[in-house]
Amino acid sequence: MTRPASRKPLASPRPDGGHLVKPERLQAVLEAIREAGDRGIPKAGLARKLGGVAMRTVDRAVQLLEEQGARFGKAREGRPAVIHFTLEKGPDWDSRITPHARMALEVALMALEGTATEVWFDQLEGLRLLADSHLSTRDRQLFRALQEHVCVRGGAADQQALDTKMLTQVLLALGHPEGPRELELTYQAASANPRSARTSARTVVPFTLTHDVFSGGAFLLAWDPAKQEPRHFRLARIVEAKALPKRGLIPDKQPLEQARDLQIGGWFSPTAPFRTQVRVGGTNWPQALLDAPPALPGVAVRKEKGGTVLLSFMATDLQGPSRFILQLGADAEALEPKPLRAHLATTLKAMTARYR
Repeated sequence: MTRPASRKPLASPRPDGGHLVKPERLQAVLEAIREAGDRGIPKAGLARKLGGVAMRTVDRAVQLLEEQGARFGKAREGRPAVIHFTLEKGPDWDSRITPHARMALEVALMALEGTATEVWFDQLEGLRLLADSHLSTRDRQLFRALQEHVCVRGGAADQQALDTKMLTQVLLALGHPEGPRELELTYQAASANPRSARTSARTVVPFTLTHDVFSGGAFLLAWDPAKQEPRHFRLARIVEAKALPKRGLIPDKQPLEQARDLQIGGWFSPTAPFRTQVRVGGTNWPQALLDAPPALPGVAVRKEKGGTVLLSFMATDLQGPSRFILQLGADAEALEPKPLRAHLATTLKAMTARYR
């Protein structure tokens, strides 16, 4: 006995009762309720939206949508009372983007645009266009109104546009399905005059991309086989990149994982991690740190008697903690470790000399 040919899955929306309500009508009912917003839409309004169909067709469409995961608000209004439908949750197959999700995407884009690199911003721009195409008309109007009231500040402006060809090669080497490939780089050293900056060629094994707000930049963290150590390369200073066919070998991932997890401002060291402890006082800093602890490795903020807080976090290099602590000014005192205190004392002494 031959088996009947398997049926191909039907396109969404799933017409589980397709013999009663066509998929396009399910979509039309969903969109009509969505567009109605908080005011809702009565059954008669839905029938008109569908071209004057019978009320039982609307009932079947609503029932099918609920069976497919939709959830509707059903408020009774007027005399005699008439049910007004509002959309609380779309069905399982619904691909629309809520204005809340669209706004979250916009805030992320604005934040990334202000943190000294266009790399993530450019990649997410396509997602922004996709999200726009999946907003309903009403939600798009709401989003545009909300957009006027979003402001992101405190980042940095990067005038260096990233080379798309270079970035593509980095991603190809990093994301190879059989493991990272060796990556040939031409890298430009930091210099006050970029035109005269020294460039060097090297072959590395990419490990991960990191983005650090404190330094305002995106970095490639990689293993340098020649120096047998992890290295951070600011993406904006990679002049050229070429993914090689040879698989990259990393003898020990622990130093790279430590560099990824404990870097601050792009600074890290292969030495043993240390816990930084800082006492912070003043009028505003203690509460600000309690409300929004900084995104530092292993951060903890503890309230102390007298209105101060004890801020602690992990690091491997003195430069990273120093950069963060100095922004707190005279309201902060580094307690541990002692080498950090000495480093800050030397830095502050040199700073004081500039103002004599």
